[in-house]
Amino acid sequence: MRAEEGFQFERFRVASPWTSDPALRLTILRLLSSGPHALSPAQISPLFANFTTLGDRIEGEYADIASTLDTPQHEPTLVQYDAWGQRVDKLVTGEGWKRLKGVAASEGIVSESYTCAEAIRGGGRSKLGQFARLFAFTRSVMFTPVSKVVLCPISMTDGAVRVLELFGTESQRRENIPKLVSTDPKTAWTAGQWMTERPGGSDVSRTETTAVPLDETRTAPGDKFVISGFKWFSSATDGDIALALARTNTDLTQGSKGLSLFLIKIRDDATGKLNGIRVHRLKRKLGTKYLPTAELELDNCIGELVGPLGRGVATISSVLNITRLYSAGGAVGALSWGLRSATAYAQIRPALGGGRLDNLPLHTDQLLKVTVTYRVFLQIFFTNVLLMGASESGQATKRDQTRLRLLTPALKAFVATRASECYLTLMESFGGQGYMEEVGMGEMLRDGSVERIWEGTPAILSLDVLRVLVQSKGQALIEFFEDIGGVIKSLPAKLAGQVQDEVRFLGATLKQTAEVLTGLDLERHMKTTDLRFSRYLLDLIMAIQGSALLLQHTAWKIDALAQSNELQKLAGVSVDEEHIQQDVYLIRLWIGGKDGAAGFADMARLVSQLKAATQEEAASEVGAVKLGHGLVYSWDQKKVEQIKSHL
Repeated sequence: MRAEEGFQFERFRVASPWTSDPALRLTILRLLSSGPHALSPAQISPLFANFTTLGDRIEGEYADIASTLDTPQHEPTLVQYDAWGQRVDKLVTGEGWKRLKGVAASEGIVSESYTCAEAIRGGGRSKLGQFARLFAFTRSVMFTPVSKVVLCPISMTDGAVRVLELFGTESQRRENIPKLVSTDPKTAWTAGQWMTERPGGSDVSRTETTAVPLDETRTAPGDKFVISGFKWFSSATDGDIALALARTNTDLTQGSKGLSLFLIKIRDDATGKLNGIRVHRLKRKLGTKYLPTAELELDNCIGELVGPLGRGVATISSVLNITRLYSAGGAVGALSWGLRSATAYAQIRPALGGGRLDNLPLHTDQLLKVTVTYRVFLQIFFTNVLLMGASESGQATKRDQTRLRLLTPALKAFVATRASECYLTLMESFGGQGYMEEVGMGEMLRDGSVERIWEGTPAILSLDVLRVLVQSKGQALIEFFEDIGGVIKSLPAKLAGQVQDEVRFLGATLKQTAEVLTGLDLERHMKTTDLRFSRYLLDLIMAIQGSALLLQHTAWKIDALAQSNELQKLAGVSVDEEHIQQDVYLIRLWIGGKDGAAGFADMARLVSQLKAATQEEAASEVGAVKLGHGLVYSWDQKKVEQIKSHL
């Protein structure tokens, strides 16, 4: 049989991330049309029109550009020497990569969050206030699946704008911000972020890179320093500027207190040569293949101090908040694309009994948990984005600010881990085709997996959550629980009656978690470094947050959306009883009924693990921590010098 004879696969194209996704549209509509600063339907309409236009481009021309980056030949390469033996460290990236960077600039992915003339699509912060971030991040999440991780340098560019906005000198803001928010692909700058070093990884307190003032009498923000050291990971090495941490206090016992933040121009304005930078090598990574990540040697590199001397970690924290949201948004966007792909395939693929895959409950059930997880992600992610927007626009209360600090690291860790569990299910739903490179599921798995690493692993982020609780003396969690209780009490009777078992279990989870934490001997845990409980607490916080927001979203549909033809028309959704029942089913699947044992949120297990991790060691001679340590490190390892080479 010839290849063109017999059965032929029916081709499909993944639909627009906006017009094909009513769950996304309704999430954004609720957040835009609710609260004390709510927008009117007339104000929301042009924003939705912009999302529609962008979605069409993503489905069409931007997907076509992304498809040109599909082989190792398009990955970045490093040319360290020219034909005459001169060190040049020339970084060569794929043409598609450059075009996608241009798309990100022209679409105003960065500029729409700020007060600037380039924010022409939504109007930026001056017009949208707290909703500027929501508008910008909706577009960012939509763009993610075709971005080939271009949003990595874009996230750091966004973070650089925010740092300079908050801490930059007038000169630093004037010279850099217009180029960082530019929508002209020919002149727009991108920024890098150089923090990670060999001794510490996420522990920047062990930074070895040093910075000394060019002029010993000038150590104020904006003054120049000479920087020397080695940066172990520098993503977006093809950027124009970078923000880097360096030690200005040589007393290593000062830890992170001895670090300052510097703005580094990658190349000298006059000569075009690298500014005391040598690209040691490009990293060979599991995924993010088209994104250049390098090891950098800094030798008499010139940088400008940003913010106060010795306050580098505090100064760069605003960058981390933004890049962590981009990281979480990358996972949300990847799941969106994966689900749209898997469901499109299921609706055309022949299956048992002569029907299609989408008619097989066994197959659909595979995709159901991923769908529920995605719906929860929409709620917890965009609610967090709105909090950031309120903070940046000056519309956040003190309570909002505390909530943002608590939830941002928790959100990033929770979304990254839960999403990576879903990627394999989506790959599996294609059968053998899912394992083929051309389908894209493998690339999604590899690229999406990095979100568990970038900007802090879940373990590191759980310590950030713990830090917020300690600094607020527990008030952050008290306020969080109070607000969750408020959501439960405000549910309309129609909804409360249908999900009473789920609501009762959620309330019990709040009570049990509070009881465990009230009895927590934190001083003992800090002395023994047994902080296992912080990881379970992080997951619990986000599982609870997701539960409350699902309830709140459904309540809004019943109370507001179902009563407004104008809002339904905007969303392109007709709210009938079946629509509400789908949401009720979603809530039941996530929370899990009377005992929560079957809930996708997994709160019953998390509470049990939290209790076990916070209790005193068992009365036996060997406690749980020691037993676990013995199990993990039971291998007999040999040192390299003891192994004879046979090469």
